[in-house]
Amino acid sequence: MRRARLVLSGFGCYGFLTALALLALVPTLWVMISSFKPGSQIYSGSSVSVHHLTVQGYRDSFAQIHLQNYLLNTLLYAVCGTLGALSTALLAAYPIARFRFPFRNGLAAAFALALAVPVVGLATPEFFIVRTLGLFDTKLGLILFYSALFFPISFVILRAFLLSLPNEVEEAAMVEGAGYFTILRRIVIPLTRPGLATVAVIVFIGIWNEFFFANLLTASPANENVQLALAGFRSAFGFNVTGALAGATLVMLVPIGAFLILQRQVIAGLTAGTTK
Repeated sequence: MRRARLVLSGFGCYGFLTALALLALVPTLWVMISSFKPGSQIYSGSSVSVHHLTVQGYRDSFAQIHLQNYLLNTLLYAVCGTLGALSTALLAAYPIARFRFPFRNGLAAAFALALAVPVVGLATPEFFIVRTLGLFDTKLGLILFYSALFFPISFVILRAFLLSLPNEVEEAAMVEGAGYFTILRRIVIPLTRPGLATVAVIVFIGIWNEFFFANLLTASPANENVQLALAGFRSAFGFNVTGALAGATLVMLVPIGAFLILQRQVIAGLTAGTTK
């Protein structure tokens, strides 16, 4: 009887979670399905008909706003910004997690507290700093800015992951005479692969979907990301709702694919330290 209750409660719990997941996916599925429908069907709210499916929206997104150029810009920002945040966060997190030195905990607390700072509220000084450095409306400026913007969250996750790992292998390598960067490259990085994958996915998706600072720190279409391009799609080409939905579908597929590829590493990174 008790076992039956446990099974029924399990079914009820997972059924409820499945319903919530499906409910959360409804807007995404609606966008993807509607991207193949003519505008008249979208506005009328009629159901999908195989005979009326079209890829004209995808043609328009590439032909009218040249979505491929903005996708390449966004990919450049996301990849380089992720690498920048990962490399700097790892170089900062490893010594703070492994070595004892004065103000170690203070540094860790300062980096962690940066997560509580409302970066949007600091938009004005950030804008003037970027402009003073001569990096306004440049690809390099956005890459460096994104690397700094996502450094705190990268540092917090990597430090927590490093603290959960035993350091016997590193100590043995030090006894054998291995240098600091040799240990970092051959031991630490392979061991922290789940944590690095977790940070990489979080930062990549964050940069890929970022709109506010891309709009603030760029002025020319050549340096805009895909979010800005989609935001200006309607104003530039009237009510081409099919093209806008097709572009949104393409943009959504990239982070979804990144997560699906690295999902095992991400789950391992997020659950690190929860079990012994």
